[in-house]
Amino acid sequence: MNFSDASLYIVKSSLKYSDVVTEEELETHVERIRRQGRDDALVEAKAAEKGLPKSMWDTVSAFANTEGGLIILGLDERRGFAPTEGFDPNRVVEQVIAGLDQAPRAQPKVQPVPSHRVDRFRVDDAEVLGIEIDPLRDDPSRPGPCYVEAKGVLGGSFKRVDDHDKRLTAYEIYLLEMRNAEDGLDRAPVAGTGLSDLSEDLVSRTIGGIRRSRSRALHGIGAEDRSGALRRINALTPDGETTLAGYLAMGVYPQQEFPQLTIDVAVHPGTAKSQDPATRFLDRQNCDGPAPEAIEDAVIAVLRNLSTRRVVDGVGGRDVPEIPEEVLREAIANAVMHRDYSAQVRGQQIAVDVYDDRVEVTSPGGFWGGRTKDNLGEGHSESRNPSLVRLLTHVPMPDDKTTVCENQGSGVPLMIGEMRRHGLPAPDYSASTLDHVIVRLARPGRPDLDRTMRSTGAQWELLAALDEEHPRSIHEIAEATGKSPGALRPVLRELVGRGLVKATAPPQSRNRRYLLAPRAARSRRAAARS
Repeated sequence: MNFSDASLYIVKSSLKYSDVVTEEELETHVERIRRQGRDDALVEAKAAEKGLPKSMWDTVSAFANTEGGLIILGLDERRGFAPTEGFDPNRVVEQVIAGLDQAPRAQPKVQPVPSHRVDRFRVDDAEVLGIEIDPLRDDPSRPGPCYVEAKGVLGGSFKRVDDHDKRLTAYEIYLLEMRNAEDGLDRAPVAGTGLSDLSEDLVSRTIGGIRRSRSRALHGIGAEDRSGALRRINALTPDGETTLAGYLAMGVYPQQEFPQLTIDVAVHPGTAKSQDPATRFLDRQNCDGPAPEAIEDAVIAVLRNLSTRRVVDGVGGRDVPEIPEEVLREAIANAVMHRDYSAQVRGQQIAVDVYDDRVEVTSPGGFWGGRTKDNLGEGHSESRNPSLVRLLTHVPMPDDKTTVCENQGSGVPLMIGEMRRHGLPAPDYSASTLDHVIVRLARPGRPDLDRTMRSTGAQWELLAALDEEHPRSIHEIAEATGKSPGALRPVLRELVGRGLVKATAPPQSRNRRYLLAPRAARSRRAAARS
């Protein structure tokens, strides 16, 4: 197959025109890796002077299993990413196409073959090949993981970590395999348990609440038939054992069988976990018991370590925490409802870490189903634990005024709205990984920080949406602040010019990202300590 400079090899109908790398974007990528002196999480350059390297397929797998990426063939990292001497694009492109061929009798090098595009570009007047790999999660019809055929699933499944292709763990492979499958684990029996292992109070209040509502859940079940009612709502199995959902939601003490299924709240000095044993934690509480009580205890533990401000309310006033209580409760409840309860991670707790600049909630198991970092705010209800989530719509919180959740997909939109109403960035899920969901809730800036940097309200809101480690696009900042990209651009230009924000690429680049500059980060840390 022969290609012109403008040619494009398209796999079926997978082309997304907005995703196609242009000559200008490729130049930006090349400039970046040359400046860095290395590849990164999104771009891998390979010399390919003797033909297609074997590591090519490891990288395809890694990009497909994580965020996608661009492979550039014909650039030599050993020579500062200069064009490879003796690179033969015609020979190599045939090898690439053969390795990604999905025809009936083809023998592709990876399975399943991810959506991809192959194009030719010129760098320093030499021809190179660009292979774009889409993340496998974008196509539910292709179950993960993507693996190198010759190495098998266990040895040939990779993920992209910075500039490395790292083998997936057995647990990460399991998560990708089960990403779109309901395993029914929350309806499985907890051996040796029964009605007597459930809290009589929680059972009574739950059943009473259902009967007082308009739900048809208990239609035809007698008022005294508790076992029948609990079987109907999947808290008991037909044989009378508690389900995992029932045991976690209403058990007298679920940690008797699952000691680590708790919520660990830890308060740290500074903005990272301390390595000094003497000052490792400022406060710590391990919250146990049934889900409603553990969630409420965790919220209270966080709140007592946050500042409050006085808000005028009518003729009086009230104390409002720096992060809205509703947001904290929703974030922690989501972690309980949607975490992975498989045997591989039953030894892991939900972690709630309080830092000077944020509260961070971490739960085992990556995103499930069609959920990604980018679409959580769309309001769709999806869960790997549907029976547990449904049950928790009925189980009351300790105040008996609300239940744990609504199961309408409204949780994350509520969090976004409340954070914005309080002048805070939207919840940040960008640090999430294949095997953990991590949400960061920013603590607001202190007045002295605002004075130190002499920033306007709009500038401060933008600064609060950034950190030193995780670059964010203008569209991500827009999502976090509730402002349009057009309104943000002049503010960003001002902050970049003042040295408070760093840009990762030239202004004309579509791949331009923004970071909090060290000067601003130091001021933030100083204010947090004051």
